[in-house]
Amino acid sequence: MTVLALLAALAAVALASLCTGNLALSPAAALHALFGGDDTPAGVIVHALRLPRLVAAMLAGASLAVAGSLMQGITRNPLADPTLTGVVSGAALAVVAASVLAPSVPAAALPFAALGGGAGAAALTFALAWRTRLSPVRLSLAGTTVAALGSAGIVSLMIAAGPQAGPLFYWLAGGLAGVGWPQVAAVAPWTVAGLGAAFACARVLDTLALGDDAASGVGLDLLRWRLILGGTAVALSASVVAMAGPVGFVGLCVPHLMRLALGGGQRRMLAVGALAGALLVAAADLVARTIAAPRELPMGFLTALAATPLLIAMIRRDTGVPA
Repeated sequence: MTVLALLAALAAVALASLCTGNLALSPAAALHALFGGDDTPAGVIVHALRLPRLVAAMLAGASLAVAGSLMQGITRNPLADPTLTGVVSGAALAVVAASVLAPSVPAAALPFAALGGGAGAAALTFALAWRTRLSPVRLSLAGTTVAALGSAGIVSLMIAAGPQAGPLFYWLAGGLAGVGWPQVAAVAPWTVAGLGAAFACARVLDTLALGDDAASGVGLDLLRWRLILGGTAVALSASVVAMAGPVGFVGLCVPHLMRLALGGGQRRMLAVGALAGALLVAAADLVARTIAAPRELPMGFLTALAATPLLIAMIRRDTGVPA
């Protein structure tokens, strides 16, 4: 029932995304343009502008949701996600540095830069937070520190770049404006490979959930698998940052809600979580470009706004403060 409801909601959001814009289309016209009218004005708009943006939103949402599940699984920490662990900030810093220092860098190269920045930020966060184990509060504090360092680096680069950094300001708020098929093609292999690796390792996540002693007792190499799963999470997150900027908190909200709705079983949680993440980001993108039309709100602002109540409730529960 959960999967069917998510599929129905995603189909409705997808159709609304194809219909909505400066040239409004009826559902019938949008479907005709999608499946056979690519030589008409409506077909050009759907295929060249709206469809790649929709696909990008779904790829981004699925990647961030699964990345959050992986991080929470390897740390057994419900507050672990690409934003709160500094990965998003580090990846954004690397992309800004590449864009400012090498303006002609192709879109296909940006995920590699983001991967390096995100991996470095994640390593620094966990090094600062680790004291025999990871507590949610200490991880959040370390991630906030690393994110602040990344933000300081971004501001410094933007100031040094001057007027040429103008387009990066909107990108830093998180959004899919201007995303087309080249950006989708650059990110899609990372998403497919990352999701495939995550699903293949679902049984390892189930074993890690039993605790370090139990996992070691059945012969699991904890360090090796945490590096593999953590690297997969960083790669998924970094590829999204390279395309859409720092879209925050999807990796926090979706796994937590899926855990409440589905209980255990990582394979099912990853699959349904990817679907829910795609729905969340596609819906946020639709709202971002329609609620204040003809202007467009940053999508990252909307995802952060949606996540704030959940984050506050989780922190209060972990610290024993009444909600």
